[in-house]
Amino acid sequence: MNDKLNTRIRESAMLDIWDEISTDEEVAYLTEHSAEAAERMVAHMRGLPFLPGPRLTPVRPVVLRDEVRIRMEEASAGLVKLIERACWSLTDDPAVLRDMVGLSENQVPLLNAGGPAAERERAGLLARPDVVIQQGRPKFLECNFGTADAGPTAAHQLTAAYASMYRTFDERRRRPGAHEPFVGRMELFNRLCIEQGLPRNVAVLGTLREENVDDSRYFNIEPEYLRSHGFESRFFEPEEFARCNPDDKWSVVINAFISGEWRRMGIPLAGARRAYETALVASPDSGRVLSSKLILAWLSEGKFKLSADDAALVDESIPWTRLLGSHSVVHQGREQSASELALRQRENLVLKPIGAFGGHGVLLGRHTDPEEWRSKVKTAASDGGHIIQELVESDHLAADFHDAHAGKVVRHQVSYVLGPYIVGGKPSGYMVRHAPSASPSIVNFDRGASFNLGI
Repeated sequence: MNDKLNTRIRESAMLDIWDEISTDEEVAYLTEHSAEAAERMVAHMRGLPFLPGPRLTPVRPVVLRDEVRIRMEEASAGLVKLIERACWSLTDDPAVLRDMVGLSENQVPLLNAGGPAAERERAGLLARPDVVIQQGRPKFLECNFGTADAGPTAAHQLTAAYASMYRTFDERRRRPGAHEPFVGRMELFNRLCIEQGLPRNVAVLGTLREENVDDSRYFNIEPEYLRSHGFESRFFEPEEFARCNPDDKWSVVINAFISGEWRRMGIPLAGARRAYETALVASPDSGRVLSSKLILAWLSEGKFKLSADDAALVDESIPWTRLLGSHSVVHQGREQSASELALRQRENLVLKPIGAFGGHGVLLGRHTDPEEWRSKVKTAASDGGHIIQELVESDHLAADFHDAHAGKVVRHQVSYVLGPYIVGGKPSGYMVRHAPSASPSIVNFDRGASFNLGI
């Protein structure tokens, strides 16, 4: 056995928030068969939009210590409920809320297609905050609502991959309080069908015309899972769903798409509109409205009257966040214009478009050329469509990869974002996106990040 690798893999990460699952036998397996481990990972992820990079393939899951994981999950569930309560306290019309949070009709063209009541009732059923851990506590960078997310499918496939490699994996993921996204979603769909007196059937609506999807396996993995648990389920392209016989009723539709992106791409919305009008869409376009980054700015600046528990959650878990503009803000006890603050505090701030997703348009001040930052801040301050957020220095995480060039397992410090799934108000597992980096960086797939499983 490689003693150095054994020692490295068994090291506890900083601040003791990460745990280990590997036995000596499993460490020896990685030492001798890391290329085989990487091949298994890639095989299980085949057909998904986000394969590991050609050089570095994660070969071990990320394990938060139970007390840290539970704190993150409880805070995440609390944040989701808080966002729903706060937003619907402002208005009961999703279209009015859309305008208030800075989104356009083109970004949510199917808003209210199933009626305002359905939008309000189901907007928060499927949520995934973006979280980092600082001094053992969760810090929320944003909160995303909806089903256009590869994470649950990736979690299912990575679970199978790791179970085939580590004997202790099944024991760990079955410990009290552990969860998986597909299990939580199935329980939610079952509950919705029972409450409405509907048959247990679920349609997945998506398209292979998506820019990062070229294999129908991506859309078929969850229907296959649901069928194995007694549901009728299948994948539809939108035109196919539009042509369905009116007698073919689908109880629940998983909208594996963003309607604004379909409009941008010229994909017809008639099939999606029919789904919204005839079925229970688990997270309709109002979920996209609740995902606006402006909402975290409202919570951070004290727009809402909160209970003591909610105020404590905001104070502890949401970084200082404000709308960018010429208006005055208070930061660290000093009042100044938001735009002047953004220029002075470039090293400590992140600039984010209110309605973007997937890391698009996000700038870390410390990694941005000062002149580019100045130009971007000036433009963003005038258009009113960006927030600034204090950069969170997260607790360190080291992840193990098979390095195809070196032909062995290597450990890298990574920038990471945890994605806990809150399904129907309950924790349902978490995913990890990470990229090799010794300092905070933007973690998205266009910049070389990898999916990994959190347990």
